[in-house]
Amino acid sequence: MASRTGTSATIAHPGRPPRPRIVALACLLLALAAVAQLAALPLIYWHQNFFHEAARSFEPASGVAFAGLGSTADLAADLLTALLSLALLALAAANVVGVNGARIASWATAPFLACCATVGVVRSPRPLYSVYSTEDIDRITVLARDAMPGWLEPLLLTLGVGAPVAIVVALVLLALPPANGFFRRRPPADPPWLAHSSGDVPRNSVPGA
Repeated sequence: MASRTGTSATIAHPGRPPRPRIVALACLLLALAAVAQLAALPLIYWHQNFFHEAARSFEPASGVAFAGLGSTADLAADLLTALLSLALLALAAANVVGVNGARIASWATAPFLACCATVGVVRSPRPLYSVYSTEDIDRITVLARDAMPGWLEPLLLTLGVGAPVAIVVALVLLALPPANGFFRRRPPADPPWLAHSSGDVPRNSVPGA
C-alpha cells in the first residue's frame, strides 16, 4: 500500500503580470490627447467666429464677398479628428486591460490624430486667406483679437501642441520592454493543481492500488 504521508499545496496557473506604471501613464496620455482634441474643436469654431464677425464690419478692398462656412476639406478634417479622438479613447481603455490588438491599433491610428492636431495649430481661420487680400486680413485679425478673450488663442495653441507630444510619448511608452511583457499573450488559465512536498505517490495514482 502506498504511503499517504506528506503535504500538498495548491499552485495556480500563472496569469497576466501586474500592469506596469508606464502602461497606465501611456493610456492616460492617450486619453488626455483625445479629450484635448474633442475640446479643441468647438473652441476652434468659436475662434473663427470672431474673425467672421470682424470681416462683416467692413467692405473688403478686393470686393470679394465674405464666405461664412469652411471648405469641404476643412469640415471633413474636423469630422475625422472627432472620430479619431473617440477611437483613441476606446483604445486607451482597452490598453489598460492589456489587449495587444488595441496597442497595435493605437500605433496605427494615433499618428493620424497627431497630424490633425498639428495641422489645426497652423491652420488659419477659414476661409479668410482664400477670399481676402493681405491688407484686409491684417485689419480683420486686429478687430478679431480685440473682441476675443485673451486666453483663447494661447489655449488653442497649448491643446494643439500638447496633444501630439502626449501621443508620441504614449506610443513610445507602449513599445518599451515592460509594456511588451504586459501585452504578451498568455496561455488560457488551467484549474489549480496539487503539488506534493514528498516523493510518495498518492494511492489513486498507483495502478491496481
